[in-house]
Amino acid sequence: MEKENQRFGDFIREKRLKAPGNLTLKMVAEELEISLSLLSDIENNRRKPFEEEKLKKFAAITGLSKEDTEKLYDLAGRERNEIPKDIEDIMMNTEIGDMARLALRKTKEGKISAESWKRFIEDKGDDNG
Repeated sequence: MEKENQRFGDFIREKRLKAPGNLTLKMVAEELEISLSLLSDIENNRRKPFEEEKLKKFAAITGLSKEDTEKLYDLAGRERNEIPKDIEDIMMNTEIGDMARLALRKTKEGKISAESWKRFIEDKGDDNG
């Protein structure tokens, strides 16, 4: 399966199976305090991703890296058709979020290119100021 088209359920199944400790569906469901059938349905893309608290718990249980945790939030947001929960507050309630939404709208209008975004991230990606 192509990673850019990966679904949330496929991602969590992959990460559960690769996690240290041979995590079973039952073990993870118990840790997340959800039913085994619900977790199975989510892994098989029959149900929507779990909420933020469970996302955090899943990342901890499976020992996800920062990058994989961000992908977990992104995939959950995509499946739910909403802003990923880890950036929702900054995206909707800050001046930075206002600017980001404006820049995204300009991109949608064709006024900012993907190449411009790439250059910005390469030039400023590690900027702390």
